[in-house]
Amino acid sequence: MENLQLVVKEGIRERKKRMTHERICDVASKLFIEKGYSNTTIDAIADLSDISKPTFFNYFSSKLAVLHEIIDIMDEQFVSYITDELDNHDSTLERLQHVMRRSALFIEGAPELTRLTLVEGIGAIGDVHKSQARFKRMHGAMGQLIKLGITQGDVRKDYPLELLIQTVFGSYLYALLTWLTAQEHSLEISLEGTAVFLAESISPRDL
Repeated sequence: MENLQLVVKEGIRERKKRMTHERICDVASKLFIEKGYSNTTIDAIADLSDISKPTFFNYFSSKLAVLHEIIDIMDEQFVSYITDELDNHDSTLERLQHVMRRSALFIEGAPELTRLTLVEGIGAIGDVHKSQARFKRMHGAMGQLIKLGITQGDVRKDYPLELLIQTVFGSYLYALLTWLTAQEHSLEISLEGTAVFLAESISPRDL
């Protein structure tokens, strides 16, 4: 019974730690959007998270560490959209459409947070190595999708894989940045068109 109580207590403690961690990220996200990253202080994050400043440092070493955590969460979300498509039997066009559609629905619900994380992604905040690592991870996931298309015969193989990845991922980012600048049209429709164009562009050419 004593061991069982210990397990239960440890479970509760870990759950509280996870909830505090998530609350800090959620509060920081809102403050970064409302006040901007530079104008947001650790004191403000701690205060609105209902924790002390020393407690904040039990979870994160700095404000930038919180931002990187938020970025990692969003990146993992996008990567999951890709990896979810790897086990189905759809065409590359259908896989790209699914990825683009899910991405659009998520981003349209959080445009300001997406803008913030993209700015970090191109090196405006933080360090270059962190930015390179995140794009390498997303490039890797997209590479798996494209290699699957090559294997099943609906993606051309007369160009280097890296060039195909750059074409697909670059087109996605351009469509996304264009939408974030104006938001005058549906991102879902824009990315749907991007998916169709890309699938046609990287499809094999008849000899």
